[in-house]
This record gives sequence, C-alpha cells and structure tokens, in this order.
Amino acid sequence: MVMRIVVLLLILGWCVVGCDDQLDVLPENSLTLNNALTTPQDFESAIAGVEQELRQTCIMNDPLVQEQKGFYVDEIADWVTGGCTNDYTSEEIVNYNTNHWQGYYLGIAKANAILKRVDDASLSRERRNIYKGQALFFKAMFYLRLVQRWGDCMLVKDDVIFKPTAKSPWDEVAAYAIELAREAVDILPEFDKMTNWKGENYANKATPGKGAANALYAYLCAWRAGCKYFASDQDYNEKVLWEEAEKACSGIIGSGVYSLEPNPEAVCTRGLVENSPESIYETINRGFEYELSSSSDMMALVKLLAYEVYMNYPFNPFANEESIKHGAYKIKVATVNKWFANGDSRKEAYFYKVDELAEKAGGSAHVYKYREAVFDKDMGYMCGLNQNRVWWRLADIYLLRAECRARLGDTEGAIVDLNEIRRRAGAKSYDSSEDNGDLRYTVFLERQKELLLEGHRYFDVIRNGYVNTELKGKFRTLSEQDIKDGALFMCIGSSAFSNNPLMRQNVYWFRRM
Repeated sequence: MVMRIVVLLLILGWCVVGCDDQLDVLPENSLTLNNALTTPQDFESAIAGVEQELRQTCIMNDPLVQEQKGFYVDEIADWVTGGCTNDYTSEEIVNYNTNHWQGYYLGIAKANAILKRVDDASLSRERRNIYKGQALFFKAMFYLRLVQRWGDCMLVKDDVIFKPTAKSPWDEVAAYAIELAREAVDILPEFDKMTNWKGENYANKATPGKGAANALYAYLCAWRAGCKYFASDQDYNEKVLWEEAEKACSGIIGSGVYSLEPNPEAVCTRGLVENSPESIYETINRGFEYELSSSSDMMALVKLLAYEVYMNYPFNPFANEESIKHGAYKIKVATVNKWFANGDSRKEAYFYKVDELAEKAGGSAHVYKYREAVFDKDMGYMCGLNQNRVWWRLADIYLLRAECRARLGDTEGAIVDLNEIRRRAGAKSYDSSEDNGDLRYTVFLERQKELLLEGHRYFDVIRNGYVNTELKGKFRTLSEQDIKDGALFMCIGSSAFSNNPLMRQNVYWFRRM
C-alpha cells in the first residue's frame, strides 16, 4: 500500500507537467517504486511535480496571513480588523483556521519518494547529485515555510504517507531543515553549470542550483538563530548559525553567477519579472496570470506580496489619483520622502509620481514597484500579476549578510554590504549617526525599503525581535509568554486534526477560539 501511494504521488507530479509518455510505459498493474523512478527523465518529471506543488501551495493556495501582518503601513482604515493589527475576532480565527498545511506535506512526501530511490538508481554521480540536491532543497523549502507560518509543526523525515503525528518544536524542525539545505548546497552545481538529462542548460530559475540552496540555508540558519528568544531549546549556539548564514551569503555573492541590476528602475522592469541576473530563485507565474479557477484564488495570488491592497492607480482602469484615499493600508508621501531622500532613485522607481500626486492622493503614495499588474476590466479588481514570484535576489542577500555581520561584530563588513545597495540606488552612504548608531536596526530599515512588498518584512521583524515596536495594533502589547505560546503564528487548520488524535492547536489561538 505504501509503495502504491508513493507511485500515485509521483504520477500526480507527472500529470501536472504533462508528461503523458511516462504513464504510457508504466501499466497500472505493474507500478512499483523501482520502475516508477528509473531513468533521468523519470526523476526530472518527479522533480517538476515537487516544484509544481511548491507553486500550487505557496503561491496559489497559500494562507497569506503572515505576509499581511508585516505590511508596512502609516495608516490603517478604521474598518480593517485582523491583518497587520493582530486584532482578530473569534469568527475570523475560525475562518483563518480553514487554512491548512496539507499541500506542504504533500510536497514533502513527493520529495521523500524521490530521495528514497535516487541513491539506488542507475544514474551518473552528476545526475544523482542534481536530483537529490533538488529534492532536498524543496523539502527544506517546505519546512522553512511551515515554521514561518505555523511555528511548531509535524516533522516528517522519511515517510511518504500521512499518519498520526504530533507536532515538534519549530526549532527542532528548523534544525532538521538546515541539515537538508546544507547537503543540497554541498552537492548541487551552480545554476549556470547545471544541465538537464539532454545536456541542455535549464531555461529558468525555477530550477534550484547551489545559489538557491545557499539562500535557503542562510535563511534557515538566520531564522533559527534570530528566533532563539522564543525557542523551546535554549542550548544551541546562535553565533555558529550566524556564521553559517554569513558564509552562505558570501558563497552566493562570490560565485560570479549573479549580479545586481544597474538601478532600481531595472529592478522593477527586469529584476522582479523573469530570469534577471539579480534573481537567485523564482517560481514561474509569468504567462499564467489568468489560469486560476476562481476569483478567491486569484485574489489569494495577488495578495501574496501585498499587491492588491497597495496597487491601484495607475494600473486599475477604473481608478484615479484620488482612489488611494479609500484604501485599507496607506504609505504616506512624507514616509517615502524620508526613506528615499537625497536623490535615492528608489523613490521614483517604487512609487508613482510621488510629489506630483501628493495633494490629489491626500498625502498618500501610489505603489509602482510591480509593473505587470493585470486587472479584470469587467469586475474592476486586480486578478493577477504577469511576473514571476522572485523568492530571493542578490540585493536581499547583500542585506542579509549585512545583518549577519552586524550581529557577529563585523561592523566594517556590514557597512560595505549596506553601502553596496545604497550605491546602486544613488543613496547616501552610511553614517554612524544613523539610528543612534544601531547598525543592525539600520540594516533592518534598509531591507524594509529595498525589499518593499517582496514578502520579507514580517519575518525580518520576528527574526530581529522588533515585534512590539515595528508592528501595529495588538502586536505592541504581546508579552514574551504570548510569543512563546505562538502569537506570531497562525492557528492550525481544521483539516490537520482529521484522523490525527495526536494533533494539538497553537496555545495562543486556542485560548481565543
């Protein structure tokens, strides 16, 4: 029965990517793990199925409450509850509780099926390392997303079927994912050196190579190190983790595979669109902006990176310069001018005619960072984005390394990295008087500016322990115990309790249901 489920998982992956010939050569009554994964083509089809699960789960169907909590806002409309205020009604908690992690574990199960077979398959060492490394990458990626969203979660190491499993502490899950990512780094070639089974270079950066694995490894190490203040295990050495994260960032920066776009305008028009030299890893969405089946799915995709609540004019054919006055979340012109002063070109790249429209917009700024918004002209709402989901880009890695270096006491190195990003934008170089000399906080603020709407801010806030000062609403009243009880994470979806008597709800949200 277990083998049968493994094969079905793999076939699901093949069906998604349309490899019908794989099904033709494997009659139903002869399917086993051994003959389902035999050739390089088989493994590449199976890997494509795992990547599709990442796309389906983390972009189309992902519960987006976490990113929403981290939206930068100067003003929140009176009618907004939940979201970035952490002020949920019991009814809203129940509704959010319908979000589930099932797709994450399906992706892990698919990756496990590949890992069970790859070492025994008749493959060259090069082929084996590519497929094994990619399966390890995706498995670790799913776990990073799980611990960032739910905190404590099920730790499934080798299984390929669901069975009753109790939650494990998030820091234990993160430690396991770090091991997976570290192995992926060790065996994956650089992206530009990888080829498929035909000997062809991979066409897009949805295929993870060493750079993507290093970025994932860096983020996992930084998450476990920075979040130790609410971890169940207080005995691990966070300094070692920061050193490992710094080393991984340096591996990416020093590889020569990636390069910064020349200016912020190019970041908007190329860097966040498709296969930019600055992009390290991305999920394909470009060309598929109309493929979702329902308006709710469409809006879920749009909201992933805060597109829908900020982006209106000039993209929306029904909007005008004054439309932002009625928006839920607002960034003020004064904030934009403060962030991007003294000729910082991110001001005009990331926002639309800031000063010119300030009066008509009631002092609020129109976000202009993502240029390929797609609006449904009949319904009047944003229904998609004709750009890829760029998970990590080189500017992000420079600033993550700056954070690592600041934490490790390498002030000079952190400033060099910070200034590299400012130089690209034409911004003023770092001055030690900034933010009362708190370099780590300055780096945090630089990430807030550079990576605006790219899905990082909430996790940056948590990792740095700035919850009570940088978030809004009831986040500012959370106690240390609230945070340890899971206030920063989502409640577990109801489907996780089906046939799993070992499952328990997040303590913080259970008290409020």
